[in-house]
Amino acid sequence: MKPATSNKPLAAVAIVVFIALVSMTAIRVVKQYQVPGPFTPSAQGMCDFHNGIYFPTKALLRGVSPYGQAYADDYPVARQIPFFSPGILLLHAPFAMMPLHVAEVLYFVFCVGLIIAIAVLCADVAGKPWRVDWIACVACVLVASRGGHITLFDGYFTFELVLASMLAIHWAPKHPLWAAIALAVVSAKPTYILPLGFLLLARGNVKAIVIGAIYSVVLAAIPFGWLAYHEGLREIGRGDLTAGLNKVLGDIETTQQVHMNMPDESPVLSWTRLDLLAAVSKWTQSEPSQATHLIVMAAILAVPMALLVVRCRRKLDDGLGGATGAMILLATLTSLYHQSYDAMLMLAPITAAAAVELPYWKSMPGKTRWAVCALMLFPLFNLLSTRSLLLKLNLGSAAYAAATCLNGVSIATALGVVCYFAVRRQTGPAA
Repeated sequence: MKPATSNKPLAAVAIVVFIALVSMTAIRVVKQYQVPGPFTPSAQGMCDFHNGIYFPTKALLRGVSPYGQAYADDYPVARQIPFFSPGILLLHAPFAMMPLHVAEVLYFVFCVGLIIAIAVLCADVAGKPWRVDWIACVACVLVASRGGHITLFDGYFTFELVLASMLAIHWAPKHPLWAAIALAVVSAKPTYILPLGFLLLARGNVKAIVIGAIYSVVLAAIPFGWLAYHEGLREIGRGDLTAGLNKVLGDIETTQQVHMNMPDESPVLSWTRLDLLAAVSKWTQSEPSQATHLIVMAAILAVPMALLVVRCRRKLDDGLGGATGAMILLATLTSLYHQSYDAMLMLAPITAAAAVELPYWKSMPGKTRWAVCALMLFPLFNLLSTRSLLLKLNLGSAAYAAATCLNGVSIATALGVVCYFAVRRQTGPAA
């Protein structure tokens, strides 16, 4: 299908705005570029690319655990990386083989390509396939959002996770092998794959989940084995996989403790967390355990999973753009640890709700539909989850808790409304 548009002026304006936003972000990267090394709040350009992709991948290729303190001491990084699958580092190996500045430029261009791909997919599942005006507008919203801008500016791999999550949901019913590849990418972060995996199982996408699990294990096992072999050499002078694996696992446990002690990670202190448990923790002033996180996840997922099972049995699956996709993405965000930039997952249901092409969104009263859109859009533009603004406001403890729990409350409320209308207004099989 060839690209088309029914609103050429809007398409032209949106394309110009998109180019301008990307260009301004590129200029900001240059002006506020962070020289690899200790973290500098006033200069964060490409800092996540350095700390989360480039140097960890370089270390991995050399057999050095990027989860260990030795890596943090020997490489120009702020600290060791938190736990995510080393498989995602392996996928970025081509960038780590390039000179740093070449890799930075190419990764920035790659991220722009991912933004366009996300916009194309969102327009497609919303019933506006290859509509240039819709694609350009979605891309503009994505780059203008706090999550989209900071991901492009810092150079993190969130765009990859967002696109892979959407593709896994989109492909799972008819193309499980393709969905499995997407799930292998999503498996980089446990907080993504855990809720998404359970929700897809409830949807009946067993083949995609099983094959995706195999791909994920293989993708992680290869670099884990490589690290274990080399860490064994360093520990006892020979390639003892058991000794090396124990060392890597110990590094992961330590780095997770360091990671969770960061103020923006703590459910109580964080100004960026999206999950409902973090919102509640701000009022209880208690730090929940990992077990509590999992129990709360199970409780929150119970209702959308039950609805997905029923919709599967009745053949009511309406895909990524309908109630099915909205429930899966909203439940993924609200059930387990997520940061504000992960709200980019909301672009698919927001686009579909705005397009009003699918039966589910048509069945929802207009004011309610726009209210749900606003609830899903809010975390993408909420300035109250910006540390600089919060510091200027100098809020008291109660006001701080209220301000910083708004994202979590808005996502959870949107999930409740979407689930309610999924029960009340069954729309029949997707076209």
